[in-house]
Amino acid sequence: MTIKKTSLLLLLSLLFLVSCEDDEQLTPFFTTSLETETLSFPTSGGIHTFELESNQNWSIGDVPDWILVKVNDNGPSTRSTTYADGKKIVTLTVTPNTQYEGREAEIILTSASGTAVRLTVIQDKKPELAGYWILSEGYANSNNSELAWYDVSSGELLKKQFQAINGIPLGDTGNDLEIYGSKMYCVITGPGFGATATEGSSYIEVINPATGESIQRILFTDVDGNPAKPREILFHGGKGYVSSYSNEVVRIDTATLTIDAHASLSGTLAEGLTLHEGKIYVCNSGQGADETISVVDIETMKETALLTVETNPTGIVSTGEKLFYSTNYPAYQLYQLSVPGGSYTAVEGVITAAMTCHNQMIYSCSFDWGTYEGVLNAVDPRTEEVSTILLDMERHGISMLMEYKIGGINGSEDIFLSGMGQDVLIVNPITKTIEHAFQTGVANGSGVVAHYQ
Repeated sequence: MTIKKTSLLLLLSLLFLVSCEDDEQLTPFFTTSLETETLSFPTSGGIHTFELESNQNWSIGDVPDWILVKVNDNGPSTRSTTYADGKKIVTLTVTPNTQYEGREAEIILTSASGTAVRLTVIQDKKPELAGYWILSEGYANSNNSELAWYDVSSGELLKKQFQAINGIPLGDTGNDLEIYGSKMYCVITGPGFGATATEGSSYIEVINPATGESIQRILFTDVDGNPAKPREILFHGGKGYVSSYSNEVVRIDTATLTIDAHASLSGTLAEGLTLHEGKIYVCNSGQGADETISVVDIETMKETALLTVETNPTGIVSTGEKLFYSTNYPAYQLYQLSVPGGSYTAVEGVITAAMTCHNQMIYSCSFDWGTYEGVLNAVDPRTEEVSTILLDMERHGISMLMEYKIGGINGSEDIFLSGMGQDVLIVNPITKTIEHAFQTGVANGSGVVAHYQ
């Protein structure tokens, strides 16, 4: 009797276990860590990773060519591929959109029992060029810096727009114009030729590029709160870094539009600056009396080194791999700078009054007052080979440009080239053609930014 009872209990236990296993098999699960079923990507594309767990095999439906799907333990991409059960890491990579239309796709992940996860992937269109903002610095002590706006759809150039839109002058000696995020930053050095600044006359004008309206005027000051003269600005990690005649690099927070740090420099009258391998390199020109480049750690905002170079360094650029700096009067020369040691060698065959680095190429310009001839050069930083870019300026009614400044234009392969008069050119250095030629109404063009929408 005891044996029969024991056998019966074993049989019941076995039936219970089988029943539990059947219950598990009849309760499939198919879950992800996604918090939303719609994933949005910018024009530049991007990556989104999430976790998927299932106790069944599952598959991915059709995927368009502009989206790549990778599962952690399989090949680099999938097209309607079935996966085994378990935990997986799924990565979606969206490639850049080069079209002027947005795009959308639905990706369906389906378990063997038919449970589906539907993802909608949306990507912004490639922004279209709306026009150019053109800064002209005017004449020193004349308070006549201005912005012109060129509308590419209408072909119309609107002059002196800052005053027209905002009802106040832009200021004296607009030295630099850059765009970062949704804002445009205009560097107003202020009147006078030395380091002394006048209260309220030196500032960073922050402007909405869509409308030309001033967002805020950041009064520029040194570490002690005294007025100071800004010269050039660069951006990195939500901050703007400005060279200053107060012998500093001044940091601006682009979220709050306030000055939040100062780096003191051992040199004098800082001009050009660039970012290279986590360090800011700043030319200390001394307006012809200095011969140093300061090295500032971007994290600590402390000067970590002072490099002795040729007299009057004013421009400096990073190609990502190398540094190049240029000197102004009396020797308009381009040099390759080795760091951290600070040794340098001249780049032969090029006279440089102003320069820029754009799309891994260096472009420089100069004007010879002896021959009244100007030149635009391209320098390959890898080989230091110099080539001349000849432009048909007479076709645009320009007999003599008197080359003044040069710079890259955001979002394109184009550069701008300005003269000491009112002429500003948009140049494609690859095709060696003038895309646009403007007469801005104000002398000494000093910056051009493109606005996209």
